[in-house]
Amino acid sequence: MRIRYQAATAGLVLALTSGGAVAWAAPAAASGGAAASSFSCDAWQYRRSSQGHGASITCHGSSFTGYVICHQPDGYVYLRFGNRARSGGTSTAWCDLNAEVSEAGALPL
Repeated sequence: MRIRYQAATAGLVLALTSGGAVAWAAPAAASGGAAASSFSCDAWQYRRSSQGHGASITCHGSSFTGYVICHQPDGYVYLRFGNRARSGGTSTAWCDLNAEVSEAGALPL
């Protein structure tokens, strides 16, 4: 029984390993340099309101979500995501009132 279990486990590991290699290789080959360069964003804009600080960003080439990295005065650092936007749209993400935006950007979807 133990030998069958080990053989089945070894077979599963081999299947996952070879399948994982194919899954990882396919997106890399399919996403050539042209696809990576088709997504671009304008410089992010700092936003300030009575409810906090944030940043907005406009991107082209793909749907995307904006993000901000926030720093509180006590040293706490956290990440916030904005709304999902279509190509040409704007995504805005906000930090808490007492936090400052240290970095902002966008992630293509």
